[in-house]
Amino acid sequence: MFLWFTAGRSPRTPHPAQSFARRVEEVPLARRFVRDALADHPAAMDVELLACELVTNAVQHAAGADAVTVTVMSFGQFVHVDVIDDGHTALPHWREANSSDESGRGFQLVNELAHRWGFLREPAGTCVWFEIAT
Repeated sequence: MFLWFTAGRSPRTPHPAQSFARRVEEVPLARRFVRDALADHPAAMDVELLACELVTNAVQHAAGADAVTVTVMSFGQFVHVDVIDDGHTALPHWREANSSDESGRGFQLVNELAHRWGFLREPAGTCVWFEIAT
């Protein structure tokens, strides 16, 4: 279980978490889940883009994982997203992509658009998270 607490912030409004099979066909479903969870939220487009990048990363790189779970929470001026996979190998890592690379820009996008982001490695898997300020 991935838990984190930050003192002094307003209570979080959780949206239901949704789990997806670790398959490419599930990425659009995860994207739709995030879109529906945020509806008309001002940061919805950026959150949807970043969540899709992280789900795609988990599908492509989370060796040994069977599922990817996405949780969206809003609190105060922030939207917080967790993308959790149940894999037990490999850690997320930054990759420098050049102009001719067809992939490798996911964390660059997250780094540019997110207020803050990071990852937690637990025995049950890996959680990559980000927050976007509205």
